[in-house]
Amino acid sequence: MRYRKRITRGLALFCLVCLTGAFLGLGNPAARAQEGPAADAPTPELPLLHPKGAPYRTPLAGEGFRAKLFGREITVQPRDRRSVSAWNLGAAIYKPAPEGSGILPLGDLYFWRHPDDKDLLRATVSGVYNNFFRARSPRDLGPFEWVLTFTNFTVPFAQAELVDGRALKSEELLWGYVRPGIGLGYRRQVWPGHQDNMFAVDLTLEPGVLFFGKGPDTAANFIVPQDTMELRAHLQMRWDALERNLLELPHQGFAAGADLVYGYRPDWENWGVNGSEAAKKGRDYLSFTGYFLAAGGVPWVESDRHRLIGSVHGGIGRNLDRFSSPRVGGGMDPVGEEYGSIWRPVMPGAVIQEFSPRHYLLATGEYRWEPVFFAYLSLDASVGWLDRLRRTGTGIYLKNNILSSLGGQVTTGFFFQTRLQLIYNYNFSVVRKGRHGGQEVIAQISRSF
Repeated sequence: MRYRKRITRGLALFCLVCLTGAFLGLGNPAARAQEGPAADAPTPELPLLHPKGAPYRTPLAGEGFRAKLFGREITVQPRDRRSVSAWNLGAAIYKPAPEGSGILPLGDLYFWRHPDDKDLLRATVSGVYNNFFRARSPRDLGPFEWVLTFTNFTVPFAQAELVDGRALKSEELLWGYVRPGIGLGYRRQVWPGHQDNMFAVDLTLEPGVLFFGKGPDTAANFIVPQDTMELRAHLQMRWDALERNLLELPHQGFAAGADLVYGYRPDWENWGVNGSEAAKKGRDYLSFTGYFLAAGGVPWVESDRHRLIGSVHGGIGRNLDRFSSPRVGGGMDPVGEEYGSIWRPVMPGAVIQEFSPRHYLLATGEYRWEPVFFAYLSLDASVGWLDRLRRTGTGIYLKNNILSSLGGQVTTGFFFQTRLQLIYNYNFSVVRKGRHGGQEVIAQISRSF
């Protein structure tokens, strides 16, 4: 126990150092090359990336350039980041394997269209989970815009919550939602002026449907929630002031955001074991989540090769339940890679969506080294505080716990113009087969098309 406490305190200190160091690194002159829209614009004559006598400079996302590699000169063509279509494929492996979650496939299609400041489309498509955001600003609205959204979660089989690595099969459910939305927003470009650097606030009304069904192992005395309409009001803020490198990893700047959601279910009755979950605790609910991320150079090190990234995610709510709580777990950690995904809280080493806390606070610190312009090696540490279900001698209860992890990552350009990520995380606090500690290995490959 003392050993875990010392590790947790050390990891919390490391996360704080990375966040502070990233702030200090914002003023690193070596990281300020190619500021502004020119980083995304094609140029007729591609510059040499590292001229003789010049300090090393990390190429930024979308840039075209010439570079010498192993004695040969290669050319990287500029890329139009206002229009991106990409696929992602991979797998997450957990050991010791939680019940039913030893190997999880990963994959989706990603679409981004931002032809000008008045039109934005972002979509991720995986079939069982899809997320669509569309904003359009007529000329007479100025920076204000109409917003359309759509999200669905429609897994076609029963899902059981993981409690200390074991599936709670007696309470498994086939459940999901379909949630369209419409609203009004405000959006404008911010420093450093790339096409994905935006400040935006959106208010949407999201009338949706929640549906439920029993699984094959659901206990006879478990009352299934009834299908219901769900009306949500969703206030969202995003501020992205990040410069990203050639592989879209955050290089310099900061990002922040918050989501405030109020939900109401008109047809909601008692549910759970013998109806133990009172309807009044879930009929209307409130959820607030937020995040902040900063990236910059290592203080007093005048080199683009070395980066520090720090992030904090947090959330709290009222009357939250299994179907309205934010999900926290492992899997791919966007860490500022893309405008619309930084909000997702990740606890490395846990299973994807393993926890559904009513409150949480997560901090991550990362050191990244760039040995060559197309490859990056990272070491990271995370520490989090949240309430999770725990098994005790008298039953299963929500308990506040501190979780901590260490990990490493390789992100590199790969064959056939793909990007490869290999990730390893060890979480000291998850419970697997009656003992603390679990490993996570992720491999993911992606490519624009």
